[in-house]
Amino acid sequence: MDVSELVGKARTGDVDAFTELVRRYQAMAFGYAYARLGDFHLAEDTAQQAFIAAWRGLDSLKEPERFGGWLRTIVRFESAHTIRSARVTYTQLDDLDGVSGHGPDVVAENREGLDRVLAAINALPQAEREVTILYYLQDRSQREVAAFLGVPVSTVNNRLRNARKHLKEGKALPMSGDALNEHRLPDDFAGRIGEIVRTQGPIIDARFPREHRPRVLNALTLTDDSGPSLLAEAIQHLDDSIVRCIVPEGRGFPSDASVRVTDTGGPVSVPLDHATVAEVIANGRETSRTSELEETGIKAIDLLCPLPRHGRVALVGDMHSGKVVLVEELIHRLSDTGAKLSLYAFVETPDEVATVNALEYRTSASIEAVYLPVGDSGSEALIDLLPTFDVVIAFSSHLARQRLYPAIDPERSNSRLFDSDVLAPKHRQTAERVRALLATDDPKADLIRRFLTQPFFVAEEWTRLAGAQVSLAETLQGCELLLGDTPADLDPDELYMTGALQDALPS
Repeated sequence: MDVSELVGKARTGDVDAFTELVRRYQAMAFGYAYARLGDFHLAEDTAQQAFIAAWRGLDSLKEPERFGGWLRTIVRFESAHTIRSARVTYTQLDDLDGVSGHGPDVVAENREGLDRVLAAINALPQAEREVTILYYLQDRSQREVAAFLGVPVSTVNNRLRNARKHLKEGKALPMSGDALNEHRLPDDFAGRIGEIVRTQGPIIDARFPREHRPRVLNALTLTDDSGPSLLAEAIQHLDDSIVRCIVPEGRGFPSDASVRVTDTGGPVSVPLDHATVAEVIANGRETSRTSELEETGIKAIDLLCPLPRHGRVALVGDMHSGKVVLVEELIHRLSDTGAKLSLYAFVETPDEVATVNALEYRTSASIEAVYLPVGDSGSEALIDLLPTFDVVIAFSSHLARQRLYPAIDPERSNSRLFDSDVLAPKHRQTAERVRALLATDDPKADLIRRFLTQPFFVAEEWTRLAGAQVSLAETLQGCELLLGDTPADLDPDELYMTGALQDALPS
């Protein structure tokens, strides 16, 4: 597709078409900005701002085929604005990134070489500096450089000839192709720019190119022309391209074409306050709250914190105790059951956030997952938020250290189904007796805890144990047996259990 066609599509709001324009011109825009500013980071910021300005002003471009020259004018204007704002700083030798894996002497030598190249290029006249950076460092043809700068190819050739002469005299040219490789605009730069599609108070939904959608719990920036940037945090993927974000300060942000949404590429570091979390929950997916029981085949959940078929579930508790694994397991088990559940996993900032951010995010039409970064993910710290949930599943690092998975804390977990008429009397009575026993030092409590362990399907690769599906009826039967007088000749296989309990029960 040629440039005119891409511009035409982008004018209709086609983000993918504009992303392709950014991809084609990002190297030259960055190189041109660097030629004017002499600072890598400012050049990147300026190039980004230029593309945002171009997106806003596409309707003013009378000749779509001249997009490159029009963009150059915008970059020049943004560079001048940067200079007027007195934001230009020149990189000092000590501030340049070192080369990973080399000793101090090699790093120092490379820094010195790079500094010489930069000094030589920056010393060139403006016109020669522009063509040198675009031709040598951004690897553009003379024809492309000429079209972007709006000059004849012969002019580009003459400027390059003069630049080569000056750089050879300073012995800088042989290095120039490698000198700035690490400082080129990132390959995924085009994909880092998103488009706001809707807002609701501090909640912002933004569309990104599918292949560059920010990871859940990535930090983003929201910028317009009126003031400093705001931080936003990605908390949920809504579909293949839309990300739900939240502004930690709880402040709303206008849904306006002038707003720039940029993925920083790194995890969030600011926890959400409870008022903001409450607004996220209130604006979550609408679910018809039913009292119909949804069996999961997970003993500890079905017995102690049974799930309704539709509703909201909070996952709280200690870090690294299995919250994220349970999200994955419930998606695996319930995606084809017709359940409509929203799982809100509270994760602590920054340590737990960094762990979750590095994992692959999964969701389904039936089960949606929302990750909420908070300062303290314990049930006591979140007590004011938990009444809004149908089920609270709390996790315990104490149980996790004993490898009693799922490490669900029965004392702090609960379900509103216990307050309804849905559960059979036998279920209620058994759950009450199990909770009471687990609060004691009775030797049977240890048997119950081991009985409620279970291998997960999504963890088979790591545990080397096949995932287990245990019906509620089987769970109740096993609990009743353990709560009574356990016969000495009991065959553990009759309990439909797995490894840990079989070893614990007397033969």
